[in-house]
Amino acid sequence: MRPEPGFLATYLEPAQAARAVAALRARGQRDVRVAAPAPFPELMAALRAPPSFVGWITFPGALLGLTGGLLLTILTSLTWAEVTGGKPVVSLPPFIVITFELTVLVGSLANLLALVIGARRGLRRGHFAQGGPFTRDRIGIFCAGVDPAVERLLRESGAEEVTRVP
Repeated sequence: MRPEPGFLATYLEPAQAARAVAALRARGQRDVRVAAPAPFPELMAALRAPPSFVGWITFPGALLGLTGGLLLTILTSLTWAEVTGGKPVVSLPPFIVITFELTVLVGSLANLLALVIGARRGLRRGHFAQGGPFTRDRIGIFCAGVDPAVERLLRESGAEEVTRVP
C-alpha cells in the first residue's frame, strides 16, 4: 500500500502534541491522526475523539448475564422444588454467586466482541504513516496534505522532528 502524503511530527510532551492538534483543527485540517503510547486526556480532548462504543455493548451484555443468571437459578429451583430446612424454594441469597458469575462472563464476552468489532472497523480507516519512534515514549502526529504552512505549524508547536511522508 502506497503511503499517503503528509507530515509526520514527533513530540515528547502530551501537552505540546495537544496544542499542535488543536492548532491544526483550528486551521481547518480534518485528517489528523495520532499515535500515542497512552490515551492522554488532553490529547483526546484536542482530537475531539468520540467516546468508545464498547461500554454501550458491555453494559447490555452484563444485564443479559444478570437476567440469565437469575432466570437459570429461579427456574431450576422451581422445576425441582425441594424444600430444604424450611427455606422457601426461591431464595435469592444462594443465587447471588451464580448470578454474579454469569453477569461477569456474559459482560466480558460482550466486551471482547465489541473490541474485536471495533478493531476491525479501525482497520478500514486511514493508516498511520510508518517510520516514527512513537511506540514507547513519543507521540506521533500525522497530518495528511502537502501544505508548507502545516509543516511550519508543527515545527512551531514544539515538535522534536517533522518529516515529510511521500
